[in-house]
Amino acid sequence: MTLKSFSLTTSQLGKQLFYYDSCDSTNRIAVKLVQSSKARHGAMVFAEFQTQGRGQQEKTWESSPGDNLTFSLILFPDLAVADFFRLNVLVSLAVAKALNNWVKDPIRIKWPNDIFYHHQKLGGILIQNNLQGALIRSSVVGIGLNVNQLHFNHPRAISLANIRNQIIDREQLLNEVLICLENMQGELSVSDTDKLDRQYNDYLYGKGEKRTFEDNEGLFQGMISGVDKIGRLIIEVKDEPRYYNFHEVRYHWDLKEELLVLEL
Repeated sequence: MTLKSFSLTTSQLGKQLFYYDSCDSTNRIAVKLVQSSKARHGAMVFAEFQTQGRGQQEKTWESSPGDNLTFSLILFPDLAVADFFRLNVLVSLAVAKALNNWVKDPIRIKWPNDIFYHHQKLGGILIQNNLQGALIRSSVVGIGLNVNQLHFNHPRAISLANIRNQIIDREQLLNEVLICLENMQGELSVSDTDKLDRQYNDYLYGKGEKRTFEDNEGLFQGMISGVDKIGRLIIEVKDEPRYYNFHEVRYHWDLKEELLVLEL
């Protein structure tokens, strides 16, 4: 069932809609809309299917037509470049909080912005910022959520329908995600970010758990202790903190964790 029209209860987000049955990438279309000055704050590009959907590190986003939520929001956040990670925190938290209403166990955020349920990926976020001097002029926020797809090629993927064993009302879920994000938007301009930072760290996947990671020097054992204000992942290794930027470290999934996924 496709969603060619929406009954959203937001005041801004999603009110200007660019709908596609199929497109290469909603983020690419959103970027072009910004460049041509055709989009206002909160505009949404929604597609039932993306032929070239991408996640972090150019990873392909797997999604069957008409089953999931794949969309991009256009925002004009008036945010300093130095505070770019604040938008990442805000969007990740909004999505996680909205999804928490649909599941029994807590949703987690796998740094920097994958959405996990237990040890499996439920969604992902890809943010592209357009800079002008020391300010972020515009942001394209791509969000992909596994909703009603039942079968995946990757064993670490899961959908809400898998979790709840029922078909999910995608329009209701979309509306709840957008409302949560809209309600939190004001926190972007708050000078004290301690509250947001604490919440993000509370939602952090794998925090306080000893596990295996891989950086450019190879595999190592460590424990995530949090994320700092500029978005670096902090991993404690032999009681010493290591700080990692995006793409500098990755989780190394061992056989035990793969078995946990298959048993869920």
